[in-house]
Amino acid sequence: MNNYLKIFSIVLLILMLVSCGSSDKPQTSLLKTYEVKPQPLHKTLHFTGTVQPIRESSLTSPMEAVVETMHFHYGQMVKKGEIVLTLNSNELQKQYNDTLTDYLKAKDSYSIAKAKFVGTEELWNAGLISKNNYLSEKSGLDTARVTLMQATRKLSEMLEKMDDKNTQNISNLSLADFDKVRKILTSNHNLIHLKAPSDGIMLYPPKSGEDKNNRVTVGSTIKSGQVIALIGDLKGISVEIDVPEIDIDKIRPGMEATISGVAFGRHQLKGKLVAVNAQASNTSTGGLPSFTAVVEVNSLTPEQQSWIKVGMSASIELNVESNNQLLIPIAAVKREKGSSVVQVQLAKGKVQKRMITTGAAQADSVVVESGLKSGDVVVYD
Repeated sequence: MNNYLKIFSIVLLILMLVSCGSSDKPQTSLLKTYEVKPQPLHKTLHFTGTVQPIRESSLTSPMEAVVETMHFHYGQMVKKGEIVLTLNSNELQKQYNDTLTDYLKAKDSYSIAKAKFVGTEELWNAGLISKNNYLSEKSGLDTARVTLMQATRKLSEMLEKMDDKNTQNISNLSLADFDKVRKILTSNHNLIHLKAPSDGIMLYPPKSGEDKNNRVTVGSTIKSGQVIALIGDLKGISVEIDVPEIDIDKIRPGMEATISGVAFGRHQLKGKLVAVNAQASNTSTGGLPSFTAVVEVNSLTPEQQSWIKVGMSASIELNVESNNQLLIPIAAVKREKGSSVVQVQLAKGKVQKRMITTGAAQADSVVVESGLKSGDVVVYD
């Protein structure tokens, strides 16, 4: 009986030892170690913005007028030199008549001054008039020539504004051609043809406050100098982003950028950060200031141009790489009494608790600014 009891006790002791050993193994296997070493810190900054043309040129009314015809509508593509709008201006009619009259008067005055000077020069060469008389006539001729040059330039600008092809015929006129002059002055010269300054898409003009009535239609009254439309060059695109002040020191012009968006589908565009504003934007909400920056894609393929639209939302990614820094898994850091603490493995398998100072964090790692050195081994579960 005693033998059976001894055997039973031995078996029970063995089972207890086995069970203790088996419970320690999983606990040991759950512990992880990580050797601290310097490595580059990769960080991706994310921003949002809207797609805009890479360049814009304005279509401006030279004077007060009324929209007579819109040959294109906002959102349509136009070619350089195509007539976009035709304006009707009563002011143009008056300016045309006045400019033509001034030109003809200047031309007639120059012809008279030139004829008089020819006779004066002959008398001067013959020694029959004084030097003062000769110089006076020469000055009058020079003045008449300058006046004619100015009148010719104004008339040329007027004809260019009207897209008038009769420049040669008008330049041959004089005040003596009364019937021809009367016919021209009594005919209509009140239309202004505004042409596209470049290839691109016709965009709405800039808003003035909350006023949306600056989008012109046929019959709209236009002020002198008013921007009627913008012609946007979509051979490339530009995206303006807002950069928080916490990230402004991490970006610089020339950085590569990846552009995507909801409407882009699987497409991604590669661009560059071309400008960073050194002045913060005004913040009316009382939050942290931000700085504007511009990302550009200089050239789009015809296939890309077909699906890119002005005003699309865009997501911008900028990859930032800093100098080598000490990184450890973020799971190894514990918080105790407001401090960051890690377990450091010492010689002979001992473990020591150590306080550290952490910096920038990534998805699964964090920068150690103090408390650890290269070669240290942290233990964590």
